[in-house]
Amino acid sequence: MFFDAKKMNVKSNIMKKIVLLALFALSLISCKKEHHSSANDIPDWLKSDIKKQEQIIKDSPKLMNAYGSWVRYTWESEYYFEYHNDLKSSSPRAISMKGDTLHIWADDINTDYGKNKCCKFCVWKAPNASIY
Repeated sequence: MFFDAKKMNVKSNIMKKIVLLALFALSLISCKKEHHSSANDIPDWLKSDIKKQEQIIKDSPKLMNAYGSWVRYTWESEYYFEYHNDLKSSSPRAISMKGDTLHIWADDINTDYGKNKCCKFCVWKAPNASIY
């Protein structure tokens, strides 16, 4: 059987280029742009809560707090924050920059907030929390 090393090398180079192109395309599709939040975008009440959460996790890493995250959404040109926890069975509540709670479930798609919130941004994530 005749072995042509030159043809094998050409085929190998073509395959490498195809794989690299596919990986590049996949990275463009899978990466979403997130703008980093400035300190002004995180209210004092939330900064305080995050510090408390981190201390609880440091003291007792197996507690439920190690599975939580704070997520920010935009609704009616305002920021609202939701605390999500993988181990918690109740739905999150939306909380404004001022610390006022919307008295609806944040994930209720029958509400204006639930239908129209957008621009999801993870503000803080505990070590064992899943990504929302």
